[in-house]
Amino acid sequence: MSETMDLDPRTEDQLELLCDAHNRAVCDVLGEAGASLHVAELADRLVARSVDVVPSDVYDEGLDRTRLELHHDRLPRLSEVDLVEYDPASNLVAPPSSPTSDVGWRGEATIERLVTYLETLRGDEESDLGVIEGFESAFRYARKLADEAEEELFAIYVDTDLLEDECLSHGEDALERGVRIHLGSRNGTVRDLCRENLPEATVWEPQFDWLNTSSYPRVGRLLLADRRKVMFSVLEEPTSEGDPSEEVAFVGTGEDNPLVVLVRELLGPRLDHLDHQSADFRRELHP
Repeated sequence: MSETMDLDPRTEDQLELLCDAHNRAVCDVLGEAGASLHVAELADRLVARSVDVVPSDVYDEGLDRTRLELHHDRLPRLSEVDLVEYDPASNLVAPPSSPTSDVGWRGEATIERLVTYLETLRGDEESDLGVIEGFESAFRYARKLADEAEEELFAIYVDTDLLEDECLSHGEDALERGVRIHLGSRNGTVRDLCRENLPEATVWEPQFDWLNTSSYPRVGRLLLADRRKVMFSVLEEPTSEGDPSEEVAFVGTGEDNPLVVLVRELLGPRLDHLDHQSADFRRELHP
């Protein structure tokens, strides 16, 4: 089993900031420039990357909003954790003078730290792919998906080790917001826990072939929020008896994201069943 990755607080803060596509865009633009930029120039390059042809007043409004956001929010926070160098007095911002970040996030060949972000497929936040290593980090991301779900949360857990009390409390919060939860597991104890703690959720026993394997690597947990944000984790074989399995999770965001599309394909029959049960779907069939 690979060595446990203990991240210092600064690196965890870097990771949290780099989970935001806009923050990554700031670092990308500075890296491409290779030199200091005035905040106004940085804002102009960021807005130019993110919009198509729009009326000049719309462009100017986005430019002003981006400048203020950079100056008052993003740049101070990125500077605090050494992801950029920012002088608010001169309004100059530059890439860090030395590559101090421990967070791998630009498609490196191996997973050396907690998260390695792969190249974006369309250049925006809707096509991000990432890899998360470690149980605690995967657990935090699963909570994040539950908190961000707006309409539907689809989840599969293989055993109780991956389903902690805090997961259930975040599920309760989602149900209170009106989110429909569909939770599946081949583990009877997991199903009992979910029925007891999330009585409004739909609990079921999946029969998918890809969940039946007992060999490693094997599926650990899967979460699909609103059918456009996904976390799909696998468990690696322990190196010795009694050791826990190492968890590696793949994450993606965007309706057309390849990982999201793949998961929707894997879940196809179950999602089709849910669609046929929905009142909106039935109304469309019988106007």
